[in-house]
Amino acid sequence: MSRALFERSPVAVVFARHDDEGYARTDAGLGPAASAAAGLHVPLLVLGPGGAGLAEVTAELDRLDVETVVGYGDPAADWPVLRGEREMLAGPMTVADFSSSLRLPATAVGVGPDAIVASVSALESEALQVLDVTQPESPAAPSSSPPGDLSDPATTDVLPEFRAPDQPSPALVLATATSTPASLATARAAGAEVQVLPDGDPRSTPAAVRAVHAHAQAPILAVGDGFGPADRFTARVGAAATGVELPGGGQTVFPGRRMVALYGHPSGPSLGALGEQDIDATMARVRELAAQYQPFSDEPVVPALDLIASVASSDPGPDGDYSNETPIDVLEPWIEAADEAGVYVILDFQSGRTDFLSQVRRYEELLARPSVGLALDPEWRLAPDQVPLEQIGTVGAAELNATSTWLADLTRDRALPQKLFMVHQFRVDMISGREDLDVSRSELAITLHADGHGTPGEKLETWGALQGVMPRGIWPSWKNFYDEDKPMLTPAQTYTLIDPKPWLVTYQ
Repeated sequence: MSRALFERSPVAVVFARHDDEGYARTDAGLGPAASAAAGLHVPLLVLGPGGAGLAEVTAELDRLDVETVVGYGDPAADWPVLRGEREMLAGPMTVADFSSSLRLPATAVGVGPDAIVASVSALESEALQVLDVTQPESPAAPSSSPPGDLSDPATTDVLPEFRAPDQPSPALVLATATSTPASLATARAAGAEVQVLPDGDPRSTPAAVRAVHAHAQAPILAVGDGFGPADRFTARVGAAATGVELPGGGQTVFPGRRMVALYGHPSGPSLGALGEQDIDATMARVRELAAQYQPFSDEPVVPALDLIASVASSDPGPDGDYSNETPIDVLEPWIEAADEAGVYVILDFQSGRTDFLSQVRRYEELLARPSVGLALDPEWRLAPDQVPLEQIGTVGAAELNATSTWLADLTRDRALPQKLFMVHQFRVDMISGREDLDVSRSELAITLHADGHGTPGEKLETWGALQGVMPRGIWPSWKNFYDEDKPMLTPAQTYTLIDPKPWLVTYQ
């Protein structure tokens, strides 16, 4: 981080970890060292226990042309080697000073890596009680013992005159709870913005997306675990840089929100609740329905439409696939109105005798919109000799994977937010080879949707059976039927009786 953000610095802070296991585990004294570096706008470098990293730290001090080192940590570290021709000062700031400057309780400082990362990432030099080394009487806390022999007359408690960087760094530094606090302190010292992410995905929170968008033309650095390989990180940053967010904020579908959707087709009420009213009334209805769920959810509950794009038909039609494809210009007004109303859209396909991917590709221009996901209904995926309503269709994992791969590639290539990819089911045998479902693509949030109807007991029994064969990495979802369920679960029951709580609930 020092190499990335500093060309030169006459002063640097060095923290030496103790050999003692307790010190190494809690990094006692790192908090004050981080506060000093951020307040002075200089890099913070760290020596490992037993002098680990001494050559690298010394080389970086040389590159920076450091004239004065402010030292913290282990007094038995190899400070004479670091000192060389430089001045050496002891860092007098105490843990109490550090916690006060951050408006944090003292117990939050120096007690574990998560607390340190949270504290350091919050450092803002304007709010700090900046390290004042011009007052020799400043007390030193036991946890920040002075390095070496400070009775040496060559040691002084006065910093040389030096200038902090004229301009703050334009960089954005993305961090996780596993990030090295010293790197974050150095980033703060350079004036870079620091964003701590819950999972290493820059798309995952509204704040992260907005920060990446604001720094789209600046360096964006990642420190810590969870960011993945460089190509995946680059693609995620590219999506976040667009600044486009999903309804409810951020660019990942789950776990930052739950959804409640109306299912149906614009042609009318025979295919579901979505078609029981016009576009504007549908938006108002689904928003009110989602609001009924909010008291029972810790996450925002976002309204959605499960909008049927192709309808299985008893007539083979001109192409012989027993599926009627809805013209794009019929669906567009619903999608545009949903976008204006903050409603997510899931295009739903009943492909008949044709494979899902062949049919889905016809709707690429709609699926290329940021807030449009995809649903596949195996009930209506028929074999060459089958017709709708006479058999229950099935689909294999290979066909689902081909479709999900196409959608993930589209999402990546267009730098789109993550998309919901939903597969309906009410029997285990509707999806063959489900253990081979590809859930590796982070461009998609995959949900298997339990859409059977009946009594609550029957539906919960089916839910349990489906959960028993649910592959890892799947977000489970549920359907309520206004007419066929006897009785239909209330929002409170849907979110309290069903375990795990469904991430998406649709209404037909």
